[in-house]
Amino acid sequence: MTTTLAGKKLRFSQSIAIQVLIPMVVIGLLALGSMLVSLLVTVNTQHDAEAINTAGSMRMQSYRIAVLLQQASSGDDTWEATAEALSSEYQLFSKKLYQSSITRAAGKSGQNPIKDNYSRVVDNWESSVVPILSPFLAGQFVSTESITKANENYLALVDHHVADIDNLVLSIQKNTEDKIELLGIYEGLSIFLSFLALVFIVMRADQNLVKPLKDLVRAAEHASIGDFSYRTYYEAVNEIGLLCSTFNDMSASLARHYRKLEDLVNEKTVQLQQSNQMLDFLYSTAQRLSEGPIDRQTLTETITDLKKLTGVSQLSLCLANEASKDQYDLILPAGDQHSCRLDDCVKCFMRPDKKHLAQGETSFPIEDASDNFGFLYVKNENNRALKPWQQRLIEAVAEHLSFAMALQYQEGLSRRLMLFEERSTIARELHDSLAQSLSYMKMQVARISKLFDRNAPEEKIREGLEDLQQGLDAAYKHLRELLTTFRLKLDVPTLYLALKTTIDECDKMKEDIDVVLDYGLVHCPLSPNEDIHVLQIIREAITNAVKHSKANLIELVCEHGDNNKVIFKVVDNGIGIPDNPYKDHHYGLSIMQERAELVHGTLAIGPSSEHAGTTVALTFTPEVFR
Repeated sequence: MTTTLAGKKLRFSQSIAIQVLIPMVVIGLLALGSMLVSLLVTVNTQHDAEAINTAGSMRMQSYRIAVLLQQASSGDDTWEATAEALSSEYQLFSKKLYQSSITRAAGKSGQNPIKDNYSRVVDNWESSVVPILSPFLAGQFVSTESITKANENYLALVDHHVADIDNLVLSIQKNTEDKIELLGIYEGLSIFLSFLALVFIVMRADQNLVKPLKDLVRAAEHASIGDFSYRTYYEAVNEIGLLCSTFNDMSASLARHYRKLEDLVNEKTVQLQQSNQMLDFLYSTAQRLSEGPIDRQTLTETITDLKKLTGVSQLSLCLANEASKDQYDLILPAGDQHSCRLDDCVKCFMRPDKKHLAQGETSFPIEDASDNFGFLYVKNENNRALKPWQQRLIEAVAEHLSFAMALQYQEGLSRRLMLFEERSTIARELHDSLAQSLSYMKMQVARISKLFDRNAPEEKIREGLEDLQQGLDAAYKHLRELLTTFRLKLDVPTLYLALKTTIDECDKMKEDIDVVLDYGLVHCPLSPNEDIHVLQIIREAITNAVKHSKANLIELVCEHGDNNKVIFKVVDNGIGIPDNPYKDHHYGLSIMQERAELVHGTLAIGPSSEHAGTTVALTFTPEVFR
């Protein structure tokens, strides 16, 4: 089992578990050995106390034998009683000597003082004491002299015999004490070794577990607050060392990732700020180009801000000259003083159609599908290519300029077209109304002149003058109507507001007439030309209703029809309209009819279907739906 750790090998023997397990096994073995030694000592000393007691009783018996022999020699006891008592003492002593715990103690001790002392006691008993007691033991009659002699012999050796027994007791006692001392030494050694092992375990645990874990906890606390610079100090080749090394590597990796994330966040923040600046600039550019006419100051401000935002070294705006398509007007950012180095715009190297632009130079055309308005020339510092965001921003500005200039051009064209159409309408109205009235009056003047030349009666001349007066009155009246029509202005942003203004003006013409508006056109775009014609027709219809219908309610209804058509109706509750409403020297209805035809619509004039009165209805399809 090996694990790579910072270029080292983690062997099985270097494991903390093994290093802790070995001292614990040693402590366990010491404890087990101590128990085994205690058990052995206990077993070996089990009969030592009994042997000592038995040996002590053997000394007493030796003295009792001496007392019995003394009594027998003095005649206190008969020899039969003495023989019986000595036989009993002999058997008891022999049993203790040969069949007691003393025998077992001497037999299991090997060659040691116990066995030597035991052998001397046995030899002394068998060779010295037993021969003295044998006459008594045999049951033979023993004379007094023999008893006295036996007593003297026994008294002569009893002290030596008792001394041998004492030596045997001392040897047994010393052997027991040696065993107990050995047990104490072993127990003390076991305790000492166990203490050393415990100290070793505590020191190793403190060095390899407690301190490294505390250090890991501190490292984790630093990591929890985002500080990945803290490193653990422990570098031993073991599991904790592997954990610390891995934690250090993880902290270093997280620190690198955090730095990368911070750099990425900073980069994205810069990009977002840059994008925000770009959006603000594009918004302000679009607003600046849409607020009013695109003049030189507006374009100068736009390219000045563009150069400042992109940081390019040179930026030039060349706009096509209206007088010549091969000439361009140069517009530079504020503060740039250099002028064009070429007088011939056809040969200009900055034009988008030129293929020899150097690296770092780019021209962006400003054009739409049909018209070319110029180009935007950009040169970066040190001939470096434009960055993608610079390229996108300049392209967007070029598109804004193209759209704004195209829109301005189309609006100018539309205004000129509207002016031309309105002038054509005015010319037709003048031709159809005032010109015809003047022609009629010219004919009346010629007729009256002829009557004067012929000296015609005064009645005919007066009749001609009255016709001329009526024609003049009608022409003057129609001239005032035309002037009112021509002075009409559409200075409000929507058709609804223009109609509302017209309704308010007509409502004030007579206090007894209510003029109301019911506008139901939603999201219906009309062209400016259609707005003018619709407003003229409705204004004429409401004016006629106010003057001639004798109504007290006039309603303007604007609604959607079928097939994307729109319907404008002027409805009154007046006296109605004749079947043939067209009159001599009155051209209002004819002009309304012509305006309806100009918007490709129909004008219907007739009685109201719901109540008495007149309805003027204009129906047409807006240009956007045609």
